[in-house]
Amino acid sequence: MCLHIEIPSTDTIIANVAQMHESELDRLQTAIDRRRGVLTKKQSAVLERREHRNGLLQLEGRAYRRKKDDELTQRGPYWYFHYREGGRQRTLYIGKTDNPEAKVDEMIREGE
Repeated sequence: MCLHIEIPSTDTIIANVAQMHESELDRLQTAIDRRRGVLTKKQSAVLERREHRNGLLQLEGRAYRRKKDDELTQRGPYWYFHYREGGRQRTLYIGKTDNPEAKVDEMIREGE
């Protein structure tokens, strides 16, 4: 069974909001706040992506939420090399560098 969900346009949503009662607006605000919370808990954001050798180099910004005060802490950005080997996806941590291609080549040579 295939279900297609039609998402209304932003203009349609805004037009509907203009006619909502206070209780409906409260429900909508709760849903928006919940969605924003999910988005801010995101652990990684890809800032740049490049093809290299047999995979992809990705510059990723990392974030985590501290337990003691629930503050979002940003780390990075760090380079990662994602590739396939033997039918499995592998990830190689490259770290902070200005030349990730050279670093990947060096790390792969060392591993051979």
